[in-house]
Amino acid sequence: MNDTAYFISDVHLRIQVDDIERERRRELFLLMDQIKQEQATLFIIGDWFDFYFEYGYVVTRSYHDVYAKMRELVEAGVKIHYFGGNHDYWLGDFMSHSIGVNIYKQEEIIEFGGKKFYLLHGDGLDPEDVNYRRLQSVIRHPFFIWAFRWIIHPNIGHWVAKWLSQRSRKKYRQESHTHLLNLVRKNYSLAEDKFAEGVDFMITGHIHYPKLKTFEDKIFLTIGDFINYFSYGYFDGVNLSLKQWPVKQLEQRELP
Repeated sequence: MNDTAYFISDVHLRIQVDDIERERRRELFLLMDQIKQEQATLFIIGDWFDFYFEYGYVVTRSYHDVYAKMRELVEAGVKIHYFGGNHDYWLGDFMSHSIGVNIYKQEEIIEFGGKKFYLLHGDGLDPEDVNYRRLQSVIRHPFFIWAFRWIIHPNIGHWVAKWLSQRSRKKYRQESHTHLLNLVRKNYSLAEDKFAEGVDFMITGHIHYPKLKTFEDKIFLTIGDFINYFSYGYFDGVNLSLKQWPVKQLEQRELP
């Protein structure tokens, strides 16, 4: 068994596919080819899609190339573990039944390569963000999901998602590195609690700021994103590290 693993979050694959999006997908698929060649395990730590919602048998057609690539990896023997984020929490049966992806709606401790990984997207962890916690409790409620599926037309749902995503991207562009780092640091106490319980690694996404911090022999990692940093986590069977995929035609920020 191969004990190497890749951890990716906040790719935010978009519904509207323009030239930049095509180039991002090309780079992502090259990384996925490397994962397939290495026969590693892929952990998606949320917000793989900018918006994802299944209307019964209807799935978003602009993601068909992504579905095909994921299935290609699964058929080649790569295990994919997918943790829903705040943009793609509403994962349904399609990803698991038609592609073969392992779906997780909540945080999970997974034993892999003789280590314990505490994995979660990370939205809602900030205790001071009361408004978001309230919103999260509403949009993840089974009744809301049922109502959205049967009352909101898919075209309207995707339009709303596009509008919200544009606002979200604008927000992250405007926030300073200091502010984002402070958000990361708020998760350190939770990491220390999990380490005290026997966890070896805690890995999150959501904040779009890559940061690896060592606590003696334990490691906390927030992955960053595949938008500006093109960063990912890599476990070689012993050590966990933060890496960057070297994109060619797109702007790429250096790791902080």
